[in-house]
Amino acid sequence: MQCSKCRDDAVIYQPYSGQHLCPYHLIASVDAKIKREIRRHRWVQPGDHIGVVQDGDLPGKALYFFLENLIRNRKDIRISNVTAGAAIPAGARLTKLAVAMTLEDAATSVLGSILRGQPRHPVMPAAGTGEPSLLVIAPFVHVPAEEIGLYGRLHGITGQAPAPQEPDPFLCDVKMVLAEYTGRHPATPHAVLNLGELLENCRQTGSEEIPHGA
Repeated sequence: MQCSKCRDDAVIYQPYSGQHLCPYHLIASVDAKIKREIRRHRWVQPGDHIGVVQDGDLPGKALYFFLENLIRNRKDIRISNVTAGAAIPAGARLTKLAVAMTLEDAATSVLGSILRGQPRHPVMPAAGTGEPSLLVIAPFVHVPAEEIGLYGRLHGITGQAPAPQEPDPFLCDVKMVLAEYTGRHPATPHAVLNLGELLENCRQTGSEEIPHGA
């Protein structure tokens, strides 16, 4: 199958966009999504020292790779690796914590919160490092996990499976239901995440009403 943007062989199909993409255009698509999210939230600012959470898996390494390239020519921003679940080293003086949360992770969190009766629960996870005041950012949040995995491999990044964790049975069920529905309606995770962001904005502003047409 040819790429929808050029004549090269496609390596992935985006069901939500209807496009087949070659390696070059897949990387361009992922980069564009990440940069748009960073600009939208002003997640990278002069003076930042961003800690990138690592647990040995490919998404975490891909996130560090992306941020390292993003700030390569800037002297006013630093990034460091932070081990998942570990306390932040004394003197690190981090300003933000970056997590490799994917679209499916975020949509599952949003839908799970709604089903639990907590619709305004924050989309972003807690820092989980003993530093609850740190702003958590998730540049991959609008990118599907499959695309992140391929993006990393195309850049020569390898990673182990995440360390075993006790799963939340409820969220496991939510993720399965979401995946099944997404198979028939590919844009579902994007729609759920957009709703979650809207509800979170209402929580932050103190509004009791969702804007008309949302």
